[in-house]
Amino acid sequence: MTIVAHVDVLISGMGPTGATLAALLGQRGIKVAVFDRLPDLYPLPRAIGLDHEAMRIVQELGLADAMAPCLGAYMPSEYLGMDGQLIKRLDTQPEPHPLGWSPNYVFNQPAFERVIRARLSELDTVKFYTEADVLDSGQDEASAWLDVRLKGHPQPVRFTAQYVVACDGGASPIRKRLGIALEDLGFDEPWLVVDALVPDELLARLPQTQVQYCEAARPATFVVGSGGHRRWEIMLNPGDSVEAEFPDAELWPLLSRWVKPGEVKLMRRAAYRFHGLLAQAWRQGRTFLAGDAAHMTPPFMAQGMVQGLRDAHNLAWKLVRVINGESPGQLLDTYFEERCPHVRQTTRTALELGRVICERDPVKARERDTALRAAQGGEVKTVYRQNMIPGLSAGLIAKGTNAAGTIFPQPIIHADQYVGRLDDWVGSRCLVLIHGTLDDSLRARYQASAQRVGAKVVELTQRGKLEDHAPHAISETQSLLADWFAQHGASVAVVRPDHYVFGTAPSFVEGLALMKQWEQGVMH
Repeated sequence: MTIVAHVDVLISGMGPTGATLAALLGQRGIKVAVFDRLPDLYPLPRAIGLDHEAMRIVQELGLADAMAPCLGAYMPSEYLGMDGQLIKRLDTQPEPHPLGWSPNYVFNQPAFERVIRARLSELDTVKFYTEADVLDSGQDEASAWLDVRLKGHPQPVRFTAQYVVACDGGASPIRKRLGIALEDLGFDEPWLVVDALVPDELLARLPQTQVQYCEAARPATFVVGSGGHRRWEIMLNPGDSVEAEFPDAELWPLLSRWVKPGEVKLMRRAAYRFHGLLAQAWRQGRTFLAGDAAHMTPPFMAQGMVQGLRDAHNLAWKLVRVINGESPGQLLDTYFEERCPHVRQTTRTALELGRVICERDPVKARERDTALRAAQGGEVKTVYRQNMIPGLSAGLIAKGTNAAGTIFPQPIIHADQYVGRLDDWVGSRCLVLIHGTLDDSLRARYQASAQRVGAKVVELTQRGKLEDHAPHAISETQSLLADWFAQHGASVAVVRPDHYVFGTAPSFVEGLALMKQWEQGVMH
C-alpha cells in the first residue's frame, strides 16, 4: 500500500461533526486530512434545529456573521392532546441570553455545512477529499491509518496519522470494524419525514409554532423552519409504506390536514426509524468515534446534530494539547467519560418527550393529557428547552465545587481597546476569571500557574475602573457574570477551552489550589 501523506489527525466523514472537528483542529495548527464519499455535501435538509452551544462553536470558527443567513427563530413547541387542547409547552429562554446567543435556532443544514466547508478551504493545515471511499482502517502503538480510494487514483492509497476519528454516520464502517456494539436505549419507531417549501401566501394558514400532535391514532410533528421551509414528521402505522422514497398515494392523505398536492414544493420525503442508540465505547487505541457513529438521538429535542458538534468541541482541544505535547495521552480518555453520560441523559430526555407524543392507546393518551395538566396546576406552564440539557457529570471537572460541569456564561465585555463577546477576547484556551481585584503578589502567583497550562487570567472589575488593572481586567455591559458568581458563591472560576466550568473557589487563595488541580488534571 502506497503511503501518500502523514498528518496529525485523519477524519472519515465530512458531515457537520467531521467538518467542524477538522476546522477546530486546523485553525489551531493541527494537520488534518478529512474524507467524504460524496462528490459534494448532501443537498437536502436533515437536522433543522441547533442551539447556543452550537453557535458558540460557530463563533470560535469565526463564522457567526457568515452563518447568520442560514438561521431563523425557533418557535415555541406546543403539545396538543387528544382533543386538541394544550398539554405541554416548551420555549426559548428570554434575554439576556446567558451564552451570548439565542438558546435555539432553526437553520438550513446544507447552507450551514457550506459555510464550514468554506472555512476548511481557507486553512492550509486541512486537506479535504470528496469522492473518497474509505475502504479500511487500522492502528498500532505508533500510528493509525485509513486506506482510501481517491477520485482519479486507480489504486487505493494509505494515509497515516497519530489519530483517526470516525465521523462516518450511524452505520459507521469503522465502528463495525472495531467490533464496538451499540446499546439500544429503548426507542425504535417508524416515522415519515417531509420537508417542503411553502409559498408566502400559504404560510399564514399553517401553524405559527412548532406543534406536537399527541394523537393516539397518528402522532405527528409540525416544524416551522427558516424562511418558507416547513417540516412534517408523521408516525407510521402498521401497513404503511416504509420505502425510503415514500409513495404519493400515501403521502398526500397524510398531509391533507395542512396542505394539498401542488400547493407546496416538496424537498424531501423519506421513511425513517427513530432510534435511541449509544456506542458502548468511543475510543479504541488511536481511533475515536464521534457524531452519529457514536450515538443516535430521535429528533424530539432537536439535539441530534448538536450532540455531534459537542463531541467535536470536546475532542478538539484535548487532541490539540496531546498532539502538541502539552498533555499526556490519558487526557483523551476523558472524552468518553464526559460525553457518553451527557449524550445518554440528553437522549433519555428526548425519549421521554417522544413517549409523550407517541402514546398509541387512546385511553392512556387521555390519562396522559389529564395528568400533565394536573401536574401543572391545571394551567400549562412554559418550560425552557435549555434547562433540559445536562451539564458534565464526570471526567475533567472539580467535583464538589459549585457549578462544576456547567457551561460558563458569555457576556458582552469591555476590555483594553476591546468591546465584544467574551470568547472572542479570550480565544481557544482555559480561562481563569477572578471576581474582583488581586493584589500584586496573588496576581503574580496566578500568572505563573496560568503560564504553565496556557491559561488566561482575567479580573472582573467595575465599569470605569479598567484603567487600574488593564490589560488583565474586563467589565461587562450587564451583570451576567457578577450575578453568576453571586449565585454560586464563588470568587474564582476555572473554565475549560470548551466553555465548561472545571470548578469554582470561594476565595482567591482557594482559587490557587483549584488552578493546581486543573494543572494536575491536564498535565499528569
